[in-house]
Amino acid sequence: MRLYFINDSVAQKEVILFVHIDKTAGQTLKGIIDKQYQISEVRKLKPPLTIESIMNEIPKDKASKIGCYFNHLEDYLKRVPGGDEAFSCIYGHIYFGAHSCLSKPFTYITMLRDPVDRVISHYYYLLAKNHFKTFTSFEDFIQMDLNRNVQTQYISGNTLPDLPKAIEHLERYFSVVGITERFNESLYLMKKQFGWHQVDYSNRNVTSHRPAKEQLSPEIINFIQKNNDLDMELYKYAVQLLDKKIEKLDFQSKQELQIFIQKGRGEKKG
Repeated sequence: MRLYFINDSVAQKEVILFVHIDKTAGQTLKGIIDKQYQISEVRKLKPPLTIESIMNEIPKDKASKIGCYFNHLEDYLKRVPGGDEAFSCIYGHIYFGAHSCLSKPFTYITMLRDPVDRVISHYYYLLAKNHFKTFTSFEDFIQMDLNRNVQTQYISGNTLPDLPKAIEHLERYFSVVGITERFNESLYLMKKQFGWHQVDYSNRNVTSHRPAKEQLSPEIINFIQKNNDLDMELYKYAVQLLDKKIEKLDFQSKQELQIFIQKGRGEKKG
């Protein structure tokens, strides 16, 4: 994992590429990112297809409402005065690989979540937002191929999830791999990594009226785990990366981290 740190007196040299995976507290993190930079320094991207557009059969040319398509990024940068030099962060529901369009140095960040909790949250979010063209039960939802190993798919950068490649990418290209269930620890590392200051936040896009993981039957949980076996392994690996990064902090930073965690306890990331 990259260990590059900047300090407050040095301008940020790398573009942060935030791979935002659905229902991993990404909206909350994006709100924090938006407070760190000028509007012109942040580029919001969307992929040609999202799960919402697939479920509703929305044409590709109408699937994005803001930003620009991921596959149009290279052309977009050619038309922007100064290219990518003006950008400090690019984020969106994009797969790993956006750096291939950049001339400026880059680094990646992301948030990963317990796969079972993420699937539950995603279904009830889509249900509440009426994103299903026809009624889709939770049992039908978790059996759909497009809902399997989504996190590994994003990080591997492939249409098919590739666990070894995803792990390699986390190791080589990501400065911070955050964990949703440990949001404040993750945020502290990003704050320290990039010299962020305004990191107070309120939770965004929280899925309400969803059952807790413990309320599901063991059979359903087991099915989700098996259908997301690569995500389960990737998540475990990411937790280890987070632990290692925290362990490498100096004594003062570890004390600061404990205070930071204590202030942020009780936050909900549903």
